[in-house]
Amino acid sequence: MAQEEKEIKEEIVDSVKPANIKMNVFEAIATRRAIRKFTMQEVPMEILGIILDAGRYAPSSGNLQNWRFVIVKNKDNRVKVAEASMQQMWIAEAPVVLVVCAEIEKIRLYYGIRGERLYAIQNCSAAIENMLLTAHALGLASSWIGAFDETMLRRAVNIPEDIRPQAIIPIGYPDEIVPAPIHYTLENVCFFESYGSRIANIERVMQNPLVFEKISRLIGGFADAGKDIISNRGKFKK
Repeated sequence: MAQEEKEIKEEIVDSVKPANIKMNVFEAIATRRAIRKFTMQEVPMEILGIILDAGRYAPSSGNLQNWRFVIVKNKDNRVKVAEASMQQMWIAEAPVVLVVCAEIEKIRLYYGIRGERLYAIQNCSAAIENMLLTAHALGLASSWIGAFDETMLRRAVNIPEDIRPQAIIPIGYPDEIVPAPIHYTLENVCFFESYGSRIANIERVMQNPLVFEKISRLIGGFADAGKDIISNRGKFKK
């Protein structure tokens, strides 16, 4: 038994070895992009497991962990999910598609209608963002899809009536470079003491180093994590 545990631990350490982690959290936040073109390279199951585990470690109201993840790898099923997503057929080209769902009854039991309409969504959103950043940090690409026909999606992946789909996340290796989007300044999104009460030169007041903006500019709108994949994308062309 001890030998088996040792082998399992060694496998886990190998899958998350430093060479697989391409960036720190600041770089991941600053350089993550919504990617809609993927190579044909398969996503290793151990890497997919790390991404899903990141979602599992997200915070949730009352620690209810009401998220549920449907892993879709079969091509025909990916097509069904894409068709349910307002015919966004590029989704089916990702080697893995995750359907993130919320277990409604459990959270309604503890928090009533507010839990159903707010906490369930917030909890799943936290899990989704964890997974997006982890995928990016491991050199993969993804996108957060909220446009879908709920009835069609339910049929596509057999979602029960008491479970509600929240988002679709296609995951794969990137086959495009997406430039950095423009972000509002802190001055435009932060208020002091009451809504609408701004302070000028907020970056200077907070001695803010604008770390995310600097990283994004430094990397030129695309993370180093995907550069090796992009340079070899011809090997995995469809």
